[in-house]
Amino acid sequence: MIEDALSGKINLIITKSVSRFARNTVDSLTIIRKLKEHGIEVYFEKENIWTFDAKGELLITIMSSLAQEESRSISENVTWGQRKRFADGKVSLPYTRFLGYDKGDDGNLVINKQETVKNILKNEKYKGDALLQKYYTVDFLTKK
Repeated sequence: MIEDALSGKINLIITKSVSRFARNTVDSLTIIRKLKEHGIEVYFEKENIWTFDAKGELLITIMSSLAQEESRSISENVTWGQRKRFADGKVSLPYTRFLGYDKGDDGNLVINKQETVKNILKNEKYKGDALLQKYYTVDFLTKK
């Protein structure tokens, strides 16, 4: 959408809130300034902020900083929750889409012999060799 706006296809961007536009203060301000240079205004519905308004950039800076902090906090809470579940020996499995197994009364896997197939049992997740947290996000801002 930003590319379309910069190429002249869009002259006004309406977004639900500052936090939906970007969760990084620097990215948000950089993009808004670039759009302003091309005569493209952004309107943030929830906060009632217009970027061409004199106080718009100040309000966007404040709201973007709050959104960025909220994103960091959520990221840390989710990571903590996953690590806590792992430490407690609890692993989340999509039982409704986990072929060959059902959820037992105790919450553990129970083999469903009618669905069990050799190829399923070769899969690391199904045979119990899954390495959890192979991939993780170090920086919530860059998502890397």
